[in-house]
Amino acid sequence: MKKILFVCTGNTCRSPMAQGLFLKLLNTIGRGTESERFKVQSAGLFATDGMPPSPDAVEVMLSEGIDIADHRSKQLRDNIVHEADLIVTMSAAQRDYLRDRFPEKMNCIFTINELAGESSGEVIDPYGLGREAYEASLRQIKDLLGRVIEGLLHMEEKKGKTEIAIGSDHAGFYLKKELIKTLEEENDVIDCGTYDIESADYPDIAEKVAGEVLNRGILGVLICGTGIGVTIAANKIPGIRAALCWDIFTARLAREHNNANILAVGSRVIGTDLAKEILNTFIKSTFQAGRHQRRIEKIEEIERKYRERC
Repeated sequence: MKKILFVCTGNTCRSPMAQGLFLKLLNTIGRGTESERFKVQSAGLFATDGMPPSPDAVEVMLSEGIDIADHRSKQLRDNIVHEADLIVTMSAAQRDYLRDRFPEKMNCIFTINELAGESSGEVIDPYGLGREAYEASLRQIKDLLGRVIEGLLHMEEKKGKTEIAIGSDHAGFYLKKELIKTLEEENDVIDCGTYDIESADYPDIAEKVAGEVLNRGILGVLICGTGIGVTIAANKIPGIRAALCWDIFTARLAREHNNANILAVGSRVIGTDLAKEILNTFIKSTFQAGRHQRRIEKIEEIERKYRERC
């Protein structure tokens, strides 16, 4: 069961409103059983324990058929944070405060706007501003939560599958389509282009795939005519270890010895069937660490040294 924690300042309006709306929308958007998969609570950064919700918050929530009159405020404590799988704040300032205070939970703390797919923004704080402000805050939370819940349910459905990013220039377009068919049997594929056979520059595609690999911590696949161009381009990015492979042996050792995070192949060098075997070998092989770890650390040290010179 995923534990979700909504956080605001005093835990008397925005976060209990979000808590109540989440549970209602979850059953509306979902299929009736989703509430069993999520445990939802709320707390306030500077709340006084035991305070009732704002009367205006109670009234506007009743318009949604949700009664929060029995809610009592709860101060945010360390144990609540550590138990949560996802912490949702109403503002960027609250998010940043929590990330500074709990750096070990940084990857679990987001604003509600971020989770809804917005790059910025925050929920209106209606405290002391009257009924209209509470109504506006409610509408905003409801809109954002609809998108958040759809995203969470989608993530739950994808659980157990591995994400893999793939991209090619025009020369690798048809091979990319075939490899995607293979990948989709057991993985979630992020197609970074190109999407037709019109001329495309391989450095652009290499950068897109490398970005997904670094941001998501996943493996990637790059294809061009020889595989050389995308390999060179991707390896210019710190943290990327792209390996050009032409048989099963090089694919296996690229992962076991070099901890490669991107497989590069040449569509004009190898056939489709061999490319699929290489891909499957690359994905299923794992880094053996041991003596190889020391060498990977030296590669990373080289990256840091020359990055500092720029």
